[in-house]
Amino acid sequence: MARLLSPNEAKFWLLDWVAPMNSIVVVEREGTGAPEAAPRRFSLPVARIGKQSRPRWGDPDLPGTFETETTEDSVGWLDAAARLQEARVGSEGHPPWRAVVQRHPSGSTLVLALNHALTDWRRSLHVAKSFLADLPAGDLAPACEELLPPSAFGDPQAPDLIDGWWTSRAGARWEGLGLAKLTEALPAAAPTQFAIARLTAAETARLHERCATEGATLNSVLAIALRDVMRLEAVAHAVDMERFIRPAPPPGPGIAVAHVFTPLAGDAFWEAARENRAALFEEIRSGAAGDALLALPRALLGTGEPRYEPAAMTITGAPTVGARDPDAAGDPMQLVLSSARGGGGILILSYFRDRLQLVAGTPGGAPEIPLPAIVARLAEAVA
Repeated sequence: MARLLSPNEAKFWLLDWVAPMNSIVVVEREGTGAPEAAPRRFSLPVARIGKQSRPRWGDPDLPGTFETETTEDSVGWLDAAARLQEARVGSEGHPPWRAVVQRHPSGSTLVLALNHALTDWRRSLHVAKSFLADLPAGDLAPACEELLPPSAFGDPQAPDLIDGWWTSRAGARWEGLGLAKLTEALPAAAPTQFAIARLTAAETARLHERCATEGATLNSVLAIALRDVMRLEAVAHAVDMERFIRPAPPPGPGIAVAHVFTPLAGDAFWEAARENRAALFEEIRSGAAGDALLALPRALLGTGEPRYEPAAMTITGAPTVGARDPDAAGDPMQLVLSSARGGGGILILSYFRDRLQLVAGTPGGAPEIPLPAIVARLAEAVA
């Protein structure tokens, strides 16, 4: 078997142990760009429980699953993504991946389910490209916690926590707590319901121009729109930590995502958006994002028990959501969906051609995220 799962990988594995926790990659292609059959050279590792009941990466014992279907619905991939969110994948005794290829009048769409412990947004897209090209996905990236520079952490104990994670002492504590205790603090799992809203190309251009003029970002603008529409006091942001790793790891599966919280101040819209951008930058600069990766080693090597800070809403999207992948110039759309498992909803930013696309993920039983009202608030802000 290969290495232990890193602290961040193990967090997502624990979520998956409770209920499937997948990354769903969606790539739309014009014409017949998606494959007709399962790839032969593409492969991915799976997580297996090993010594001291700790998960380790290892070879799969089952092939992936591949389906094709025909749909007339231009967003039929939403239903496929919702189905695949509930399917076990990437763990011992289950397929390493599951794929659905949809044929529709404008082309074809790949919907690929991966275990979230194995890939984040950036790495999911790489894995999907390998799948589409029928190429090996590459070697598993080293643990991001060990690759990040010391400046990425604020806790002075970070080096000891990272080193201690791999020890038998941490393993004994993990085994002693048991999976039931380790997952006790996690929010209750429920199927995620997805909805979508697309701005027009003109609305997208106006929003980009206004963000540039005001010194705001799409994430900060959406945070304040959520404040105004849903009366939120704080929001969580997914942070791509790989951009702090130099040199960047070679292409392959891996995960380097952290989450931090920012308060939503009560000032006027654009002033509040600038403040939110500054607050997010300060959280990252102070090391809060890096420290968020170390919650499990802190619990195993200290005296406390695992804790989890729930998020009423999480904003996520491509590492640089305004940038187009030069290798995907002919793809109208590429995005990555994940379950709403942070304790509340999730808002995912992506693009359909030159149109900003918002996908809302709502946990089953929770009030639906009001996408039309959020889009209307954005329109009002740029008017």
